[in-house]
Amino acid sequence: MPVVDPNIVYLALVIGLWLGVTATYMPGTGLLEIFSGATVIGAVWVLGNMPTNWGAVVVMIVGVLSFIVMPFLKQQFVPLAIGGLVLQAIGSLFMFHGLLVSPVLVALLLVISLIYHRYILIPVLEKARLQASPDEDSLLIGARGRVIKALDPVGTVNIRGELWTATSDHAVAAGEDVIVVEREGLNVVVEGVKHKRAPLNGHEE
Repeated sequence: MPVVDPNIVYLALVIGLWLGVTATYMPGTGLLEIFSGATVIGAVWVLGNMPTNWGAVVVMIVGVLSFIVMPFLKQQFVPLAIGGLVLQAIGSLFMFHGLLVSPVLVALLLVISLIYHRYILIPVLEKARLQASPDEDSLLIGARGRVIKALDPVGTVNIRGELWTATSDHAVAAGEDVIVVEREGLNVVVEGVKHKRAPLNGHEE
């Protein structure tokens, strides 16, 4: 097989991996996943015919894939994903035995990766989360629940089979019905039902 420019193989592998990252942040038709898989597989096949340092390749792949894992664990882990760039750089510089990927190309792709992640992918992820939150809240607001631990003003309510920490402007005794008027993170704001509930076993509460 003719000798392939290591810079071209390196570039193809990085682009393929980042297409996979993009597909995770922007799920859609599956085309990105297909292009990513085809590009990575092609690059790995070419690497198999070159003096490749597979340990360095694995380090680089782990570095790029950290951008997939970290942001979806917790929001505060997003800055840690940037540490993946360090692994990407190390893997890039030691990718071959006897061949060298251009340090200028490595540095350029690191800068592009950082900018792309920070100013394109993260805003897309945050926008998706903001769009999802109102939908979840709208399903909860107006839901009816029952007080498990008296609200004075903080207590516990059972809403659709789940226990929530709840607050109310007025004290509400255990066993009374409430309606959710607002959600604040993992807590809900409720108010007591003003009208009597339908008779239960011949009695009204």
